Amino acid sequence: MKSNLALSWRALTIYITLCLIFCVVLFRIFSIQINDRDFLDSKGKRMLLATREISALRGGIYDRNNFPLAVSIIQYNLFALRSFSQNDYQAINLIVPLKKTFKQIDGLNRKSLIFSNLDFAQYEQIKNLRIDAIEIESFQKRYYPLGEQVAPLIGFAGRDGQGLEGIENILNNQLSGIAGKEMITKNASRKPQVITSASPGKTFHLTIDSRIQFYTFKHLSRFIMANKAKGGSAIVLDNHSGEILAIASYPSYNPNSPSRMIQRNRALVDAFEPGSIIKPLVLAKGIDLGIISLDQVIDTSPGFISLSNRKISDPRNYGKLSFKEIIEKSSQVGASKLALLIGVDGLTSSYKSFGLTKPSNLLFPGLAYGTINTRPNISDHEIASLGFGYSMTASALQLAQAYSVFANDGYLKDFKIFKNDGEVYKQRVISKTTASQILLALESVVAKGTGTLAAIPGHVVAGKTGTSHKTSARGGYDKSKYISSFAGIAPLSSKRLTIFVSVEEPGLNNYSGGAVAAPLFAAISKDVLNYLDE
Repeated sequence: MKSNLALSWRALTIYITLCLIFCVVLFRIFSIQINDRDFLDSKGKRMLLATREISALRGGIYDRNNFPLAVSIIQYNLFALRSFSQNDYQAINLIVPLKKTFKQIDGLNRKSLIFSNLDFAQYEQIKNLRIDAIEIESFQKRYYPLGEQVAPLIGFAGRDGQGLEGIENILNNQLSGIAGKEMITKNASRKPQVITSASPGKTFHLTIDSRIQFYTFKHLSRFIMANKAKGGSAIVLDNHSGEILAIASYPSYNPNSPSRMIQRNRALVDAFEPGSIIKPLVLAKGIDLGIISLDQVIDTSPGFISLSNRKISDPRNYGKLSFKEIIEKSSQVGASKLALLIGVDGLTSSYKSFGLTKPSNLLFPGLAYGTINTRPNISDHEIASLGFGYSMTASALQLAQAYSVFANDGYLKDFKIFKNDGEVYKQRVISKTTASQILLALESVVAKGTGTLAAIPGHVVAGKTGTSHKTSARGGYDKSKYISSFAGIAPLSSKRLTIFVSVEEPGLNNYSGGAVAAPLFAAISKDVLNYLDE
């Protein structure tokens, strides 16, 4: 009897224990279902689903006539998945010639690239086959139709789509757009589902004219190679609209090539001592202040002047010259005497009013500002040097904009390069009368002065030559290295264009601004004016 009772109690205990265990397990199951549902769901989705970024289409850069300067082309890569069959292979091979045989693809444990760089037509044809065992991934390729002609200005974007140089770099955030997101099921089909659509980048239109850019770069590169020069730059401005029509820099590079060797934009980031090209700015200040008149005569005899125990000389003794003739013949002695009349404060304020040493409105990385020697106790020789373009630096863009003042009746415009930037800001620098008088002097330079090679058939142009020594790494100036330049207005009848050109380190047999830069100005002006007259 006692034995049966003990067995009953043992059985009851076991049953109760099992019931308790069952209840605990059941409670735990319900607890997991209720409390950990979100965690388990997300973990399950991570095992079954994957997300990937949808690249936003990078915005394009176009010229004033909607010609593409930088565009992104969508291309496609074709992948085979694990369930890829011989029938799939044969169907696709009729559209694109596959380089891999079916045996090389069959039996792979992961997706395999079988064709790269599908064009859109091929993509559409393959997509219409509705094959589940393939996957097509899109990617962007950046293309620059003008290549090296405009590369130092536009720059380029890297393989990751990030702008690395030029305008591509400075506007990278706006060009990049906003990436989207899609979800992929980790099974044989790998069908993507868009979660968030990508927003394309912003498109920009420049004031650059691709035809004018072509002419400018063509002649710049040709002259630099012909003169065995180190490099150079050229800028074309539309005085009427306040727009930049061309900015060329040489040497350049091919932005479409992965092995590109980056070259700086010399027109925007290099500042140099301009030499005699600065003299008309000094003359304009003197006339505008009422200190001198255009036809006033001074004596430059005996062809040199000694200041602070240093000699400044002309190629020969010009004797008595009017200030117009000082510009025409580019007399250093005459410019020195004029600079001393105006004084260092007058020269400094004049240069700054013409936009020198001031940041340009142009968005570009590393833009040069230039400098002016304004140290205390400046010597007479240094003041005279400021009068003929030494002891100061400026960029090609700054000098081009300064010369546009003479074409714009005395107004300095803050030239723009983005078409939709709105109205161009301008401010008066000199009087309209003074601007007209300077143009007479610049016309004389081309007619019978140092710039006769700047003349072009059928048009009257005006401008000024410049030749300056480059500084030496050992101090002072290198007597064998020059920068030749020319700034001019064409044609004088409409005063529409200001064109500035510079050539760095031309050969010693031909290095002056009149011999090297003036004919370069003429070649660019001729083609551009013919194009604008079409």
